[in-house]
Amino acid sequence: MSAVSRSTTCPVCEQQTDTATVARLSDRRKGLSGWWEVVRCGDCGSQFMDPMPSDEELREYYSAYTTESEVVLVDGLGSKQPNLRRAYHWLSGDVDPRDFVEIPPGGKVLDYGSGGGTYLSYFHSRDVDIVGAEISEVMIEACSRAGLMLRRVASFDDIPFGDAEFDVVYLMQVFEHLRSPRRFMQELGRVLKADGVLYLALPNADSGWRRVFGTTWVSGWFAPFHLVHYTKESLTQLAAEYGLTTISSWSRTPESWFRLNLKAALYRADNQVEAHRPLIDSLPSRLILTVLLRLTDIFLRERDCLVMSFRKECG
Repeated sequence: MSAVSRSTTCPVCEQQTDTATVARLSDRRKGLSGWWEVVRCGDCGSQFMDPMPSDEELREYYSAYTTESEVVLVDGLGSKQPNLRRAYHWLSGDVDPRDFVEIPPGGKVLDYGSGGGTYLSYFHSRDVDIVGAEISEVMIEACSRAGLMLRRVASFDDIPFGDAEFDVVYLMQVFEHLRSPRRFMQELGRVLKADGVLYLALPNADSGWRRVFGTTWVSGWFAPFHLVHYTKESLTQLAAEYGLTTISSWSRTPESWFRLNLKAALYRADNQVEAHRPLIDSLPSRLILTVLLRLTDIFLRERDCLVMSFRKECG
């Protein structure tokens, strides 16, 4: 699908531009009603939702996003057996900050968009000086009861911490949810100490699987929650404008993401594919899909989940 859309301001390059429609999407994961358009900027090529939802709309959307049952604040086997966890994630394709985020001795860490709390709880239990930031009231209340440090996000454009406060900041599947990426990248640079490191994990707009699944690439599109869609090149350029130099980048396709997209493609009338458990979710099916995915990794240069790290330049 590619059609001329209205002129609008791109949230990435902030230029007034003519756009082309990339996809018209419904919510296939949480069951929200409505339709949303993703367009491509005619200047920088970034893809984003147009029109962007308001703060009020986003808060309404997120009321359906996190439930009490999704909050996990206890150590599971993956936390207790790190080598086993890494081996499993290599096979499953799962992207987990416990596997790759490097924290210097005595370093202070920000987990922005703490989600279900698994990573926040894990690092806290290892005596890491870590604090989370969340918009979800369910998550904030659960962490407070568990004795974890979590700051409420009052604005989608500001990080509620002081200048040069953190040695490490990580955002796992968060940056694509932000309406003002330039403002927020500036904020990330502000809260990082000189020589501090930022880690981002997010859907990869260059993924080969996006072209295969089209509008059923729901792990990446995830309308109306994913507002901007990035490539390695667009993130590198954006970060550099705020003094953040790319250290590394890689991509991987989690089996759970691929299975979600496959369910959306097979069950087109289902608008809550996350909640329903058809035969494809059985263990034998998942094992088969996992093996097939790891084999296709040999041929795919760009996969579904992009992981990048950046260092804040000194001075």
